[in-house]
Amino acid sequence: MPCGDALNKQTIIGSPRLHAILLLDAGQNASAVCQILHVHPNTLKRWVQAFATGGEDALVRQGYGHPNGWLTADEQQQFMAWLDTDVRTTAEACAWVLEQFGKDSTDSGMRKLLKRLDYRFKQPTRIPAKADPEAQAAWVETYAEKRGP
Repeated sequence: MPCGDALNKQTIIGSPRLHAILLLDAGQNASAVCQILHVHPNTLKRWVQAFATGGEDALVRQGYGHPNGWLTADEQQQFMAWLDTDVRTTAEACAWVLEQFGKDSTDSGMRKLLKRLDYRFKQPTRIPAKADPEAQAAWVETYAEKRGP
């Protein structure tokens, strides 16, 4: 496209998505397309699903991501109950939502949902190892006995 041509915002937004579909249509495999476009495989999967269900319009539509209503209120309540039972990673949360509700999400999309639901990331505090000389000596004795002469 010549530099002087005006581009509308929807074309710019849809460009990598359309490019992905064209690469797949040209015979590239999904892994190669992900490397070429620098996208996660789940992102490519969503683009392909959007194209299969809604065609080109679904790919270039602005606001393509998950809206606030991505999970229903009931699904959000179930999801929050599951989250409250244990410490979870975003990957575990994505897998659980896909398994329970059939709704796919990227890690970044899940982080945004968790933030909206008022869940926060917490980095565990690192605690340096403390050697116990008595426990080490006991282990060396049992190891020596098991190992033999």
